[in-house]
Formats: sequence, C-alpha cells, structure tokens
Amino acid sequence: MKKYAGRMTLVLELPDAWKRLLGLDTADAPARAREMLITESYREGRLSRGQAAEMLGMGFHEAEAFFKRHGAEQQPSWEELEASGDKLRAALQS
Repeated sequence: MKKYAGRMTLVLELPDAWKRLLGLDTADAPARAREMLITESYREGRLSRGQAAEMLGMGFHEAEAFFKRHGAEQQPSWEELEASGDKLRAALQS
C-alpha cells in the first residue's frame, strides 16, 4: 500500500442498535467501516477498481472476489450505454 502524506480521522456517533445493524459492534469496526466507505465509493464510480483495491490492501483478483462477494458492481452510465448501442448499431449496419 502506498504511503500518503495526509491522514484523516473520522468519528461516527451511532446508536448501539445501528452499530449492530451495520456490523460495527465488533473489535474490527474501524476496518469494517473503512471497507464499507471504500466499497460504496467504488460502487458510485468515485474510485477505480485499482484505487479501491490499493486502499483495501488487496491485489486485483482478491479485490474482484471482494467486490463480487459484497455486490459492488459498477453500473455503466447512461452515456456509456448509449455509446455501446451506437457501436453495436454501426457494426450491424456494416
């Protein structure tokens, strides 16, 4: 994992019931919260798979399995879908 100059510390105040629901009521809560933040950022398209894998300290294949296990598939944007459709139409007309 690369070393970055700055660091950020987040403090979350959650009712005990929420901590249990989110799986954050165990000793590994900080790591779990970090995984959740990175996974959601990847899902939203804010992070590439490589960036997310690096932040999680995983290799490519390990990250692939992790994201699949957590249902974190990036969805194509509307523009990407339209571009794919245009390419397909052009190929079919050739």
